[in-house]
Amino acid sequence: MDTTRRCLVVFSKPSRPGLVKTRLVGELSAERAARLHAVILRDLLERMEDGDFQTRLAWAVGPREALPVSTIEGIRQTGEDLGERLFEGLRKMLADFDLVAAVGSDHPDLPAVIVEEAFERLAAGCDVVLGPAADGGYYLIGVTRQSIHPLLFSEIDWSTDRVLRQTLDRCQSLGLRVEELMPLQDLDTPDDLRKLARRLAVGGGQPSPYTRSLLVEWGMIPIQGRTER
Repeated sequence: MDTTRRCLVVFSKPSRPGLVKTRLVGELSAERAARLHAVILRDLLERMEDGDFQTRLAWAVGPREALPVSTIEGIRQTGEDLGERLFEGLRKMLADFDLVAAVGSDHPDLPAVIVEEAFERLAAGCDVVLGPAADGGYYLIGVTRQSIHPLLFSEIDWSTDRVLRQTLDRCQSLGLRVEELMPLQDLDTPDDLRKLARRLAVGGGQPSPYTRSLLVEWGMIPIQGRTER
């Protein structure tokens, strides 16, 4: 597989208290929420190493702020809202790649094989690939040089349960052939975190050793072999 044609762009923020996983604050402290963000991102990037594509990081940092240190090549997000940042990030990558896809950093159950499936569908002639999220949004969007369009990302009600439906309607209005991947659960709320802990406790979900270790440390996953007295 020629991985120089395909690129996954992971959109993320630096792991700083009060900046990431803010919907978990209350269930967790801001400091713990930042630690959780860091390990989920680390697990995600390591899983993506198995894919037949290249990976880049798109960081939400200030215009004069240095990019976080990472072994993954990074770019700076630009744009006023999420839609503009997604469009600009994907557009930049399409200068060097034929097929690009974007994901966020809050998807602990995303395996590389699903990203590969997205690229295979694009290569087979699909214009847009969407990965539906359980909350009504999407965890992945994939486009080509020919199909990317700013209207895919403009006037979308981001962070609502209308995102997927509005994007599908936009694809239809643009005459773009769209296909959907299997749905996945992202991690936004305390209930999402408890569900993730239960999956990891029984060996379910994707390999997430750093996330699992942290949840064991916090007592959210029982230590194997320990018996209650």
